[in-house]
Amino acid sequence: MIDRILYMSQLHGVKTLSYTEARNQFAGLMEMVNRDRHPVSITRNGVSSVVLIAAEEYEAMEATLHLLSTPANAERIRQGLADFTEGKMIERELCA
Repeated sequence: MIDRILYMSQLHGVKTLSYTEARNQFAGLMEMVNRDRHPVSITRNGVSSVVLIAAEEYEAMEATLHLLSTPANAERIRQGLADFTEGKMIERELCA
């Protein structure tokens, strides 16, 4: 999830359409965004106004931002990811 947020925060390389282009192909645009999970920037008068993203991507971003909103929790998540990357995880059985 964190990778998705970092990706979404960098809008370079994102498909960009004008308001008119987006309006004329909106149904197909929605299908493409849901299928490919790539955001689309929609401009008005040459200025980026909105970004169209799949609802599931938005929900994942909201959940991630919530988890990272507390500094202590954010640090635990970062440490857990670092431990996982370094192979420091211990496999255990889940309690039923």
